[in-house]
Amino acid sequence: MKRGLADIDGRIFDLVVIGGGMAGAGIARDAALRGYRTLLLERKDFAFGTTSRSSKLIHGGLRYLELFDFGLVRESLRERERLARLAPHLVRPLPFLVPVYRGAKRGMFMIRVGMKLYDLLTPGKRTERYRTIPRNETMRLEQYLEPQDLLGSGYYFDDLLLLPERLCLENVLSARRWGAAVYNYAEVVGIRNREPRTERREARTESGNWEVEARGVLDGATARVKARTVVNATGPWADQVRRLAGVDGGRRCVRTTKGIHLLLPRFTDHAVYIAAKRDDRMFFVIPWQQFTLVGTTDTDFNGDLDRLAATSEEVQYLMRETQRVFPAAKRREEDISYTYSGVRPLSFEEGRSASAVSRAHKVIPEGDSGTFLSITGTKLTCFRSLAEEAVDRVGRLLSRPEPCRTHRLALDGSDGEETIEVRLWADVPYLGKRSGLEPAQIQNLLNTYGRRYPAVLAMAGRAPELKARLCKQNLDIRAQLMYAVEHERAETLADFLLRRTGIGTSPCLGKDCCERIALWMGELKGWSRERTDREVRDYLDEVALGQQFREARPAGSPPFDGHISVTDAR
Repeated sequence: MKRGLADIDGRIFDLVVIGGGMAGAGIARDAALRGYRTLLLERKDFAFGTTSRSSKLIHGGLRYLELFDFGLVRESLRERERLARLAPHLVRPLPFLVPVYRGAKRGMFMIRVGMKLYDLLTPGKRTERYRTIPRNETMRLEQYLEPQDLLGSGYYFDDLLLLPERLCLENVLSARRWGAAVYNYAEVVGIRNREPRTERREARTESGNWEVEARGVLDGATARVKARTVVNATGPWADQVRRLAGVDGGRRCVRTTKGIHLLLPRFTDHAVYIAAKRDDRMFFVIPWQQFTLVGTTDTDFNGDLDRLAATSEEVQYLMRETQRVFPAAKRREEDISYTYSGVRPLSFEEGRSASAVSRAHKVIPEGDSGTFLSITGTKLTCFRSLAEEAVDRVGRLLSRPEPCRTHRLALDGSDGEETIEVRLWADVPYLGKRSGLEPAQIQNLLNTYGRRYPAVLAMAGRAPELKARLCKQNLDIRAQLMYAVEHERAETLADFLLRRTGIGTSPCLGKDCCERIALWMGELKGWSRERTDREVRDYLDEVALGQQFREARPAGSPPFDGHISVTDAR
C-alpha cells in the first residue's frame, strides 16, 4: 500500500535520517534493527547521488597504504569481507593487476611490499594470496597491455559491486521491514532546533529536540515531525542542510570533489590499477557487465550537484591514459558508450590537495546538545561500519544504547543470520522450465533480488504478459516493473530503468524501450498521458548528461590534467 507523508505528520521519532544514499540507508537500517523509531527522508530517489556514480568496487583501498592510513585499509578490508558474505548476489571477487613499468615511481619492490601489507591486513584467508607476477604472465592475463618496458605486476583481489543502487535499496527495504518509515522524493524544507540551551550532549526532550518539515517533491504533500536526534547523511549536500538547520556556524565540513567514469566496449578480463603518466594519479580500468569501466578523476567542484556531466577535457584525459596503457585495444573516444559523474563528500581539510584528503568518515556532533550529527568522508565500502558508529552515538544520546546487528544479518532480501549463496542452491534450469523463463533470465533475477527472487517469479506467474521482456537487449521482464512499483518505491521512469534494474546502464541505455515501459508504468501508477510523456522526456534528458562531453571543447581551453590544486580551487 502506498504511504504518503500525511501518515507521519505530527509523529515523534528517535532519529530522522536525511539522505537516502548508501550512508543514510545503512544508518536507517541499523537504527531500525536496534528498535529506534526511525524516519528516512530522501529528496530524490534512493541512491540517486554519489552512490550510483561510484567505481562499483568494494575494496580495501590499496592507495591508502601510500598515505600510511593503515586503519582505513584494515577497516575497508574487514567490511569488504563482511559484504561479500552478507550480499553474495551483488558482491563478486575481482582479480586486479598493478602493472609495473621500467622507470615508474612505484617499482616492483614497492608493489611487492604493498601486496604483502594488503595480504597481512586482510582478515581470514582467501583462495588466492596476493603476490607479484612476471611480465609474461601479466601479458597472458591481459593481452592488450603495453608490453614495452613492462617488468611484471602486482596481483590481488578486491570485489566488484554489480549494482550499487540495489545494495542501497536493500538497506532501505530492510529498514522498512524492521519498522522504519522511508520516503523518497521527500525534501526537507525546514529544520528547527527545539532543545533548551541548558541541555548538553543528551537527547532528553521526549517530545523531540528538533522539528523537521518535509515536502513531497511529486505531490506537494507536507509533514512536520519531531526528532530526538537528526543525522545529516546528504553527502555533497551536507553543508546546505547544516545551514538549513542553523548549525554550520559559517564553517564548511565537506569538500566536494568530482570524479568521472567512462564506459567502453569491454576489452579486459581483470581490473587494472595504474598511475596516469601525466600526473601520477592512480586510476582503474574495470570489467563490468558488457563494458570496461575507466575512472576516475578528482577535481574540486562547486557547481550544480543535480546536473553533473563529464566535460570533454575530463574524458580526453582518461582516454589518453587508457590508450597509453592499452594501445592494442584500439579504443577511441568515439567508442565511448556513455559517461557518468559523481561528487565525493570528503571531509574538509584546509590546505590539502583533493587526492591527499583522507577518505575516512567522520561523525560530527552539532547543535547545542550535539543531537544533530553530520556525516562526511563516506567511503562506499565502509557504509556499514559508518552506520554502526553513527547509531552507537545516537544510542548514547538517547540514553538507550542497543547492540549493532548489521554485521550478522544478510543483505540479500532475507534479513537472516545464516547467509547462503543463492546461486549455489537455486536450480536455475529447473526454475526456468517451471516458470517458462530462460535460464539467463532466472539468473538475472537471482543477481538482482537475491533470496527475494521467488516473489518476482510468483508475480510473473499471474499472467503470461508479465513474463515478456521489457527490452530486447536486456533480460528484465514486465513482472519486475510491477514489483518495483508495488514493493520498491519506484516513482519515476528513471527510478526503474536506472536504479531498480540495469536497463538504463546497459549498452542501449533504455532508449529503444523507454516509451513502451513508460506506458506500462503509467498504467500501474495511474499517470495521465501528459505525465507519461514527461517521464520519457525527463529520462532521456538524464541519459543525455552521459553524452554531453561530445559537445565541442571551447577554443583555447587548456588541456585537463586530472586534478585541480587548492590554489586553483580558491
